[in-house]
Amino acid sequence: MILQEEDLIKIPNLEARRAFMKLSVDERCRILTLQADEIAEDYESEAQSTEREQWQGGDIVEP
Repeated sequence: MILQEEDLIKIPNLEARRAFMKLSVDERCRILTLQADEIAEDYESEAQSTEREQWQGGDIVEP
């Protein structure tokens, strides 16, 4: 997978990941729930679904 520039912005650095782990379990769950809701919208959108079906669908061809 090749990361796009906008994807790099979303990847937290080590300091941000450590800060996240210092949060309470409830706060981490709240943040993860929000992130899951955001990404679910992407997977549920018709355009995304159609595009994904095009490259994931079809027969498996082995060389």
